[in-house]
Amino acid sequence: MERLIRFCRASARHPLVLDLALALTILLINLLVPGGKHVGERIELNATVVVLAVVGAVALTFRRRAPITVLVVTTGVAIAFVIAEQAKSPIVLFMGVAVFTVVLAKDDRLTRCVVVIGTALATLVAEALFVSGDVLDNLGLVFFVLFSGAIGEAVRNRRAWLMELEERALRAERSRDEEAQRRVIEERLRIAHELHDVIAHHIALMNVQSGVAAHVLRTQPDEAERALALVRSGGRTVLQELTVLLGVLRRSGSPLPTAPAPSLNELDALIHSFTAAGVAVNWTPPPALGKLPDVIELTAYRVVQESLTNVLKHAPGATADVRITRTPTSLTVEVTDTGPHPAGPVVTHLGAGHGLIGMRERVAAVGGELVAGPGQAGGFAVRAVLPLETGVEGDDQGVAGRRPDADPERVPGAGEFSARSGGRC
Repeated sequence: MERLIRFCRASARHPLVLDLALALTILLINLLVPGGKHVGERIELNATVVVLAVVGAVALTFRRRAPITVLVVTTGVAIAFVIAEQAKSPIVLFMGVAVFTVVLAKDDRLTRCVVVIGTALATLVAEALFVSGDVLDNLGLVFFVLFSGAIGEAVRNRRAWLMELEERALRAERSRDEEAQRRVIEERLRIAHELHDVIAHHIALMNVQSGVAAHVLRTQPDEAERALALVRSGGRTVLQELTVLLGVLRRSGSPLPTAPAPSLNELDALIHSFTAAGVAVNWTPPPALGKLPDVIELTAYRVVQESLTNVLKHAPGATADVRITRTPTSLTVEVTDTGPHPAGPVVTHLGAGHGLIGMRERVAAVGGELVAGPGQAGGFAVRAVLPLETGVEGDDQGVAGRRPDADPERVPGAGEFSARSGGRC
C-alpha cells in the first residue's frame, strides 16, 4: 500500500511518466488479447492490430497537451480496427481514456457533451455497419464511451469540490488573520488609552507640583515640602498602576490586583487631586444618578479626568466647572474653564495631542457625541453626551468595544469638534 501511495505521488509530480505507463499497459493488453467477434473468441494477432495499437499508445502519451486531437486519433484507431477486423477489441480503451481526458480538461459543458455524444454516435455507426450482432451488442461500445465520460465528470466535480474546500479554508484562515490583526490593533489602542488616561494626569500633577516646589523652595519651605509630598504620592500611584498594567500584559501566574475600573463614585477623589495641584474646581455632586452601565461610568470619568488635566496643563490658574446631568436616555458631562480665549483661528480638528483624540474615540465607541472648543463666555468647554442604552449594567467590554455602526474615524463637521489653534492634548 505504501508503495502504491509513493507511486501515485511520484506520478503526480511527473504526469508524462504516468501517461507512458498507462499507454504501455493498454498496448500490452491489446497485444495479449487482440479481441474477437464474439465473447470468448479471439482473433489472430497481425500487423494491422499491432500498428493500430502502437498508434493509439503513442497518441495517448500526448493526451494532456492536445486532448481533442488525441480523442480524434484514438477514435479513428477504434473505428479502423472495427472496419479492418470486424471485431471487438480492448483497443477501445485508448478511446475511453481520451474521452475521460477531454471531459476533465474542458471547462465548457457544451463542448464536453458534444464530444462524448459525437464519439458515441461514431462508434455506434461503425459497429452497426461492420460488426454483425444484435442491437444490444452494438450498444456496448456506446455505453463504454458514455461511462468514460461519466467517470471524467465525476472526477471533475470532485476536484472542483476539493478546490472549493481549499479556497474556503484559505478564506477562513485569512479571515482569522485579519480578525487577529484587528483585535491586536484594538488592544493596542485600548492600552494606549489606558496609559494616557490613567498615568498622564498624575504626571501632569507631578510636573505642576515640582514647579511649585522649585519656585517656593527658598521662601516657603513648608509649601515646597507639601508640593514634594504630592509629587512622591503621584509617583507611587504611577508606579502601582504601571505594575498592574504590565502584570496584566505579561499574563503572569502571580495574583494580580483586582481593583475595579474607575467610576463616577470616585470623582470626589479625582477632583480633590486636581484641587491640591492648584486647580479651582466648582463641583457639586449630582443627585442620585441611579445604576449606570459600567462602560458609561468609565467613559464619563475619563472625560472629566482628561478635561481637568487639560485645564491644569493649558490654563493654569483658571477655574473649572464640572457638571453631570442625567436624562432618561443619556448622561451629559460638561467641563468648562475660565481660561483665556484661544489665540488665532479655531480649527475643526482635535489638535496634535492625544487627549482630545482619546476622548473623541471613547465617546464615539459608546455611540455618544463630543463637542470640544472655546466656551461662549470664554475659556474652553468640553461637552459629552453618552446614550444610556449603549451598554448593559455590569458590562465588562470596556471602551475598546465598538458598536457595528460606530465609526471612530469619522471626521466631524465644522463646529462639532474644535480645539485651540495650538491644540489641547
